[in-house]
Amino acid sequence: MINKMKVNIWVAVIVLLIGLWDLYTAYNRYQKHKVATKEIQSDSINGTKKLLTGIPSDSKADIISFTILGVVFTITGIVLFFMI
Repeated sequence: MINKMKVNIWVAVIVLLIGLWDLYTAYNRYQKHKVATKEIQSDSINGTKKLLTGIPSDSKADIISFTILGVVFTITGIVLFFMI
């Protein structure tokens, strides 16, 4: 006989919501840097030669870490729902 861990439904809901919030935050950070990149490149028409070829590495690390945490928490929340 396998002893199943009893999980409260609120724990599963909170973990799932945190995972979805992390994914939402990662998506918003990616979109914000994507728009900033286009604006900086369009300023080169006015004579300024500032070109940003991609997302800065520290922001890229933030986006990747939020995405990884979001995926882990979302999958964990779904698994916890099956353990109720």
